[in-house]
Amino acid sequence: MPFELFVALRYLRGKRKNRFVSLITIISVAGVCVGVMALIVVMSVMTGFDEALRDTIIGNRSHLAVHLPGLRPIHNYEEALEEIKAVSPLIVAVAPVTQTEALLRVGRRTTGGIVLGIDPELEAQVTNLDDNLTSKDGRSFGEGHMPGKKEIILGYRLAARLGAYVGDDILVYTAKEKRGPIGPLGGSGLALTVCGISEAKMSDWDMIYAFVNLDTARMLKGREGVDQIHCKLTDPYDADEVKIAVEESDLPYYAETWYDNQRDFFGALEQEKVAMFIILAFIVLVAAFNITSTLIMIVLEKRRDIGILRTLGSSGPSIMGVFVIEGLLIGLGGTFSGVILGTVFAYYINPIAQVIATMLGVDLFNSTIYYYDRIPSVIDPNDVLWITVSAVILSFLSTLYPAWSASRLTPVDALRHE
Repeated sequence: MPFELFVALRYLRGKRKNRFVSLITIISVAGVCVGVMALIVVMSVMTGFDEALRDTIIGNRSHLAVHLPGLRPIHNYEEALEEIKAVSPLIVAVAPVTQTEALLRVGRRTTGGIVLGIDPELEAQVTNLDDNLTSKDGRSFGEGHMPGKKEIILGYRLAARLGAYVGDDILVYTAKEKRGPIGPLGGSGLALTVCGISEAKMSDWDMIYAFVNLDTARMLKGREGVDQIHCKLTDPYDADEVKIAVEESDLPYYAETWYDNQRDFFGALEQEKVAMFIILAFIVLVAAFNITSTLIMIVLEKRRDIGILRTLGSSGPSIMGVFVIEGLLIGLGGTFSGVILGTVFAYYINPIAQVIATMLGVDLFNSTIYYYDRIPSVIDPNDVLWITVSAVILSFLSTLYPAWSASRLTPVDALRHE
């Protein structure tokens, strides 16, 4: 065993003349432990929310949306479906979609929304629309149940704003794309029947979107054709590769990935995660200052020992190494204790949160606000590694000044008052 490590371990295990120094040492270990634990738990929850939101967005949006320049209508969309699917083997399903802004009215309640025209069978292969239906009377989308009336699916929050339920009649007003002698013709209301409520677990999505079949969409828009072709890929993270393949093919199409539409949102999540890491790292930094103060007090307590070691031939760097190692051992003890406790806390965060909520009588995680019935938590090994390395580095830096001060003590100065 190296001399420096041996002496450092003896200093940590030995009895203190001043019990206050021992207390400060314990507080230093606990401080690093709490800081590392807090970092791991918060980073795990933020990573969990990030992945949960990505899964929700990927499930409700197509992995790739293909359209003509200027969003011109695609008239022969049956042929376009086959052409686009043949571009890459990574495309496993395609579906036509048309979109129009509309004014929806139920009784005296009126609100704006976006109506998507879809092919129910094909769209079910591309997105989670069919899985999101909370009420459809056991029927597939598009099966009419009132003679002469078309059907519509409303987003959960959109239906709540309108006070609409399955079976209710709804008037949908759009600006049809027809022109008269003096300009565009105004839209007229189309009576539709609510056949289902869609809960996508995305507030913005559920707030504004409604769904009809393609025939009803043509009536609302007043023209043939579709606006986009939605594509599902074998892996949504290959969307950029397929986008390049589509735009470099001989086809006259442009493409947008699911990430293009949410780039600012995910960028904000990443910045927030970095900001939280920096803020919580200050907890570890404060604990590192505790290590500095602990080592300074130990150096003062061990002046006589340092003088004897220097008299016996120990060099300045060797003395410095003793206190650097002692500080690192304190930091490592707190770091690895924090890693273990933080990992366990993050893994069992939902049962722990339930116990705390029961004790305090409060709802710590309201599922109606966050859309999830449990706190999403994912322990990322990379996050744990970065947190561990950061804590060890801060612990090391906190040892340098007191260790350097100890190495500068001369035998005469150390033993003068002994």
